[in-house]
Amino acid sequence: MDIFTHALAPVLIARNTLGRRRPFSGKEFILIGIFGALPDILNPHLSLSARMHSWSHGLPCWAGITLLLLMVSRIPKIQVSLRVAAFMSFAYLLHMACDSISGGIDWLYPAGSFVWGDYWVDPTLWVPLDILLILIAYLQFRLLPMRRKLAAAKRKTAESNGTPLDRHQD
Repeated sequence: MDIFTHALAPVLIARNTLGRRRPFSGKEFILIGIFGALPDILNPHLSLSARMHSWSHGLPCWAGITLLLLMVSRIPKIQVSLRVAAFMSFAYLLHMACDSISGGIDWLYPAGSFVWGDYWVDPTLWVPLDILLILIAYLQFRLLPMRRKLAAAKRKTAESNGTPLDRHQD
């Protein structure tokens, strides 16, 4: 899959699974997105088959990254909570899972070999998937909050004028 999918998928999952309007700050969402793309940033590959020999696309690297994140989350001066560190680790692992369903990876490389995966998501769908995720992210991070602010402003104006506002006009 493409870098946009790897970055946006964990951000959208984080946004929609915690049940709050703002589960993370903007900076924390950016960190989660970066960690979703991190396997490709650490060890870029020019061909899809190069993923099979990519040290950054294996569970040993993910375990090391997760351990590092846990240690960093314990340092008070660095403002990364354990919850954010957990989602950053999840984003990294989700990247590997997405690559697994779009061609496969060697899950144990470089410590061993366990190749698993296939082209369950056809490469011709990668760009449309990127576009879809970009549109969903724009909707959730820009349009819906703007709509909520507009509805709140309408209610406030109606209340100050003393006129009842029909809730279905929003």
